[in-house]
Amino acid sequence: MKRRFGLTAGLICLSLTACNDDLKIDLEGEQHVRVYQDDLAPACDSSAAISVKTHGKLLIDENIELHCSQKGHDGFAYTESCDSETGSINIFTIHDKDLATAESLGFSRLSSLPDAQFDNQCEYKVISDHRKYALLDQLNSEYAKWQTNQTPSYQFQFNTSFSDCPTFAPTPVVLVTVTDNEVSTVYDTDSETFLSNIDNYMTIDGLFNELELQLKLTPLEAGLHAGEPKVTPDFNELGVPEQYYLNAGSDECDAINYTVSEFLAL
Repeated sequence: MKRRFGLTAGLICLSLTACNDDLKIDLEGEQHVRVYQDDLAPACDSSAAISVKTHGKLLIDENIELHCSQKGHDGFAYTESCDSETGSINIFTIHDKDLATAESLGFSRLSSLPDAQFDNQCEYKVISDHRKYALLDQLNSEYAKWQTNQTPSYQFQFNTSFSDCPTFAPTPVVLVTVTDNEVSTVYDTDSETFLSNIDNYMTIDGLFNELELQLKLTPLEAGLHAGEPKVTPDFNELGVPEQYYLNAGSDECDAINYTVSEFLAL
């Protein structure tokens, strides 16, 4: 059973009127609208929620441009018991002309939830369109260079660190081996052991795809690293991304520094 409730602490909304106005953004003559989908997060297990990235990719794959991606709440109150509904939703700001396509993918207008809780300043906090397009152009240019020089088998050292997750255990520096364009082994250089679960490790092509998707989701920050988020990311002479920082800003532990080094063709 769910019921409506007012504003909750921790989720930003300047006023109830502003929250309901999903058409208040009008940039470059194109009106914008906010859409959402339930992330199906069950109480007591937030890890089971559908991520902003997963829902956002549905829109991106249909060439829908996103101007903000964020977590929010549908504005209803829920009983507090494990596995019950939570009201958590994924929210995206898109062009009004893309609304019908978004609805065909299962999204609904956020204005249909009059008490929805979300950051109604999100569109003004993310990186500018100019910076996003410039970074996407750089990424495409470097990927073309990588495609020209790449070999199907190679090794590289890889590490990710989170600038917004101080209690998270540091991830190891690993040596990733790619054989015939597939990750074959991942060696933890700290513990000097091969990892048995390598599902979350990417090839260089996979890393390019991940960076492109995160940029298209329109993050809060994107640059060299957390200390210099406005500096352009680094690539080596082969087009390999050596240092890249992205702060999605939609959840905890999503400001990620990617580091690639010691690339070696096999």
